[in-house]
Formats: sequence, structure tokens, C-alpha cells
Amino acid sequence: MEIREIRHRDEQYANYRIPGMLMTRSGVLLVFFEARRASGDWSMMDIQMQRSFDGGRSFLPPVILAQGSEAHPTVNNPVMAEDAQGRLHFLYCEDYTINGGRILHRVSTDDGATWSVPEDVTASADPEFHNALALGPGHGICTPDGTLLFPVWMVPKSAGAEPTAHGPSVVSVLYSRDDGSSWQFGELLPVCEGMNDPGETELTLTEDGTILLNCRLGWGAFCRGQAYSRTGYDGWQDVRLVRELTDPCCFGSVVSGRCPDGVFRLFYCGCRSTEDRVNVTVRVSEDDGRTWNAGRTVDALRGGYVESALSPDGGTLYVLYEDRYGEADYLAVTDIMELI
Repeated sequence: MEIREIRHRDEQYANYRIPGMLMTRSGVLLVFFEARRASGDWSMMDIQMQRSFDGGRSFLPPVILAQGSEAHPTVNNPVMAEDAQGRLHFLYCEDYTINGGRILHRVSTDDGATWSVPEDVTASADPEFHNALALGPGHGICTPDGTLLFPVWMVPKSAGAEPTAHGPSVVSVLYSRDDGSSWQFGELLPVCEGMNDPGETELTLTEDGTILLNCRLGWGAFCRGQAYSRTGYDGWQDVRLVRELTDPCCFGSVVSGRCPDGVFRLFYCGCRSTEDRVNVTVRVSEDDGRTWNAGRTVDALRGGYVESALSPDGGTLYVLYEDRYGEADYLAVTDIMELI
């Protein structure tokens, strides 16, 4: 396993938080962050992206995909996915969609070298229902039938919380069945006993094409939430707590694919702790997320939000993670067979 620091706080940005990552089918690795000028979630910030053509060994200089402004200082929760035609879809929010903030969508047809002008898709996410809303974070997915899926968490207006509050939260999915030309809101994720404040979420495919949802839960759960859907936006089933996936109330990531030995596997990457955001660990499932192995430690001492990506051949796992709330960010690259 190779681990290298790829970002560190500097004079311009207090930290680089909320990491996202995407490996395109052509093998280009994209990493993107909230580049915050102060440490808070509502601070002035930009969204930066870098590309690598050598599997994360080196990166091109950062480019700004979204920029905070006086009207909307916070540009937050960037997510990306690749559609069936190989186009990249980038979505992000302004000010968590409150105070006139929007959900914006950009498209790249050249592996992230250039991007379309932002398109406002806020109306697709039922703005009358919620106050604060955030995408993902991390990445979305494209299903075998071409549906683009981006999970969201939001605070219903009916909860009576302050508009800026991040809870009590519920989870849904923003999806497109026409390659991003239009977007719709999916069903709310039902919750089971103990599944308080489901929030930051990633989706992945199981072997038969069913979509697995894996999400962060509120403080005190110390584990992950999970559910399955045939479409990825409705009909959620087997909603449950996954107590073997220990979690300190933090963002974790899940990816899947067929590995070089022919076995289809799911990989969960997160902080394996109930006390602090440390001990970044990879857990592996060979039965579509119903059970997980003992895991492999990536970094016992550091941790934070953890994002992941799988190489197109299923042979390499990329794990991108924060340390000390984004003071630095690290990329671990490992051969899949080292995790089995």
C-alpha cells in the first residue's frame, strides 16, 4: 500500500474538506474538495479539482470548479458521476440551498479538462419541503440502465429547526434517467429503530444490479445504516443498522466491482472507531454487503471523511481521506488482493 499527502492547509485556505473522487472508465483519477478560507461549514470557500493520469502518483495543478461569492460564500458538497456515454456530471450546492442558494450542474465530455456553464436544477429537489440540503458527498453512480443517482440529505421544514441546522435530517436521491437533461427527487429513505438522523450517504451496485445505500447516522449510533433498492430511488428494503461497521459519526464511502480473480466485491472505507475520527479502515464484502470481513487498516492514527474509487479493471482501490478536519489530505493506493 502506498500513502502520500496530496493536500495541506496553506495561506489561502484554512483546510481542504469534504473530499470527493472519481476514476473514469478511461483511467483518469479526479479528486475534488471544498477549499475553505476558514474552518466552518458556512465559511467562504471554493471547490477545487485536480486530475491524475498515473493513478494518483502525480496531479495536474488545481482548477476551481465553483467559487464562493459575497452573495453565496459557501459552495458545498461537490459530487461527480460518469454516465453511460462517458460524460462527467458535477453537482454542488450554494449555501446548502437556503437564502437563495441553488443546486448547480455542470458537464464535462473530456474527462474533466473542460466543463459546461452551471445549470440551475434546484427546482428538481422540492425546495418547499426542506431547509438545508447537501449532496452526497463523494460521488454518485450510474446504474446499468443508465440512471444517474446522487444521494442527498436534508432537513425538512416541518422539523421546525433553524434554517442553517444540519438536523434532524432525512435522506433521498436526486436522479436522472435522461443523461442529466432533467432531474427528479426519489422517495425518502424509511428508517428503522435506532437509525437516527440518517445523513451523508453513498450508493453502489451489488452483483445483480440492485443498489445498496450506506449512510452516516446521528451521534450515538456508532455504526452505519444500510438499505437496498432495485432502482436506487424508490422501493427501499432491508433497512437496518450495520453494527459491524463501527463509525464515529463521520462520512464513509462504498464502492464495488468485479475483481481480477472474478469475484464481485463491495468495499467500505471509513474510520473504525467510536471515539474519534481515526483508524481509516477498508472492509470487504463478498455477499453484496450482508456481511463484512475483519478489514485492513489504512491509517491507524489519522482520519476524517473517507472517500474511495475503484480502478476500471477492479484491481486497485484508491482511498482519499482527511486528517484533523482537513488540515491535510492523503491518498492511499492498494492492490485489491492485499485486502482479501
